[in-house]
Amino acid sequence: MGMVRDGFEIVEAFIPSELVNTALLELENSEELYSMCGVRNAEAKFKFVGRICTSKFVQGKLKQYLPGKAQLVRAIVFDKTLESNWLVTWHQDKTVALSEKMEMPGWGPWSVKDGVVHVQPPLQVLENMLTFRIHLDPAKKNNGCLKVVPESHKIGVIEQNQIASIVESSEIRFCEIGAGGAVLMRPHILHSSSKSKSSGHRRVLHLEYSNYQLESGLKWAASITKRKVPIS
Repeated sequence: MGMVRDGFEIVEAFIPSELVNTALLELENSEELYSMCGVRNAEAKFKFVGRICTSKFVQGKLKQYLPGKAQLVRAIVFDKTLESNWLVTWHQDKTVALSEKMEMPGWGPWSVKDGVVHVQPPLQVLENMLTFRIHLDPAKKNNGCLKVVPESHKIGVIEQNQIASIVESSEIRFCEIGAGGAVLMRPHILHSSSKSKSSGHRRVLHLEYSNYQLESGLKWAASITKRKVPIS
């Protein structure tokens, strides 16, 4: 089992409790408003994101799974509670965030979310990406932990009308994990989550990285986001 075969990996105690507590304190004192889409451009809004991104824990896994120079593509903070609750149906993460729109064969459709350009890239790009879901609270079945279909990333980009039949005929894995743990996954693995039935928080830092070399002049959105806090 693991990233190479299954397309995901669960790592308990991925970051130390001190860093978890630092992140929670900053979130609790923040005036950033959450939405169903979480807080996008989190690398520009929270200092703890920079600490985690540059930590030996993240950098070590990047060297293991993304050879070469891996760069941050997107950072989002999610906080699922009874008051801010949502169901995520089975899907693949198939878009990336870029500095600008540039017509390229195989890239599209294009969209803009929170002022940032997003696009569906070719499969080769997705295969050169790694997502970290770093949990700041325990994630269990009762508070909407991530569910995945192991090895579904090997299918490639899946048509929407094929997803239900694939899920019905596959093993489903619940990614239950403690605070400080991380789920690492390929973005195009089939995944979903249920609504929370718990009174507490389920806060997650979602980081996407890629070592894919973009066209000259094009950058990942996270590298050009106007930062409110230093990445240190």
